[in-house]
Amino acid sequence: DEDCNTSLISSPLPPAPCPSASLLPSGEGALSQWERLWKQGYRTFKWKIGVDAISNELEIFELLTRSLPPAAKLRLDANGGLSYEEAKLWLGICDHIPANIEFLEQPLPVSQFSAMLELSANFQTAIALDESVATLQQLENCFQQGWRGIFVIKPGIAGSPSRLRQFCQKHQIDAVFSSVFETEIGRKAALQLAAELSLKNRAVGFGINHFLEPTEKPEFKCP
Repeated sequence: DEDCNTSLISSPLPPAPCPSASLLPSGEGALSQWERLWKQGYRTFKWKIGVDAISNELEIFELLTRSLPPAAKLRLDANGGLSYEEAKLWLGICDHIPANIEFLEQPLPVSQFSAMLELSANFQTAIALDESVATLQQLENCFQQGWRGIFVIKPGIAGSPSRLRQFCQKHQIDAVFSSVFETEIGRKAALQLAAELSLKNRAVGFGINHFLEPTEKPEFKCP
């Protein structure tokens, strides 16, 4: 594979700006943090689930969705930590609340791809694959097995940028580009790839500066 940074930086940027999602603290911390991030300009938030008892998380989820402004989008990230029945419960609740739930990310372990494919067909709330598509080979395998939902792509670990670009352009997949806490150079390179390939203007998952030392926010664009 060619050098990631060289390959990405050499590509031109399309003209329109692309939003960034912000990672909320897990648990109750989300309730006290979203407003500060909203004031900073974030409109899409990501909240980790599957880290506490589901009853506790559902209580916090209800409070969070009631407090978020109507224009806010919320992504739920389970990191493969739900059971099949828990995933059905979350999806069923998300289907019937007025809040704007953009998607449920990786509800089940990588080994349960068929179950996630089934769930995606049976609920209105979208499912996004993350750990299941960590590498380019996994990405291609899931597509070949019928996944046409959302793909969360981490350019820093996916593999060859040119092959990734070719695959995304050929199949016109619905992709969300996300961070793996790259270096500044790797981050800018990943954002430029996202600029080329984000077809549905979904917020990129690089809103993590508040978890790091202060740094200059990069400028990036996408179609």
